[in-house]
Amino acid sequence: MTTSRTFATAAANAWTQARLASFLLLAALVLLSACAPRGLQFIEATQAGPAAPHISVLQSDVLVIDGQTVHLADAVTPQSSPDARCAAEALASRQAAHRLKELVHGVRTVTVTPTGTRDDQNRPNARVLLDGEDPAHELIEDGLAVAPGAKRFDWCAPISAVFPRAEHIAALSFSGT
Repeated sequence: MTTSRTFATAAANAWTQARLASFLLLAALVLLSACAPRGLQFIEATQAGPAAPHISVLQSDVLVIDGQTVHLADAVTPQSSPDARCAAEALASRQAAHRLKELVHGVRTVTVTPTGTRDDQNRPNARVLLDGEDPAHELIEDGLAVAPGAKRFDWCAPISAVFPRAEHIAALSFSGT
């Protein structure tokens, strides 16, 4: 074998060994980094303070706030199926429940003031404020509820034009406007 050929073979072997050593070193670093303790990878964007309440809508006038069922005392909403007396009332109830879900979305603070009374399903009646706003008032303003009164509101009857912003319920009624 010639000297130049021997030198080339030795250089090739050294190059191969260096690549193998580099690969093994890299593999060892990857394995060690997988076992290393990690710090926080994400910084929470929430402010320190009390956690937001968990609120879900059970019906158009019933909330479950942190596991406690509460009936809105300041609004009379249409009944849902199967208690609704007509399709218009059932659909109006679904609209009111949908609007109430919009109102509770993203709420940070809830104030519940029990009235000391209970509804016909033995749920406590209460005045509720969501971030300082009254959802019962919002439902009334949107024509999806009425204020409690001595006379029961008939969701299936034609709604007069003097009842503000309730045309959408009248359109659902079988008896017309």
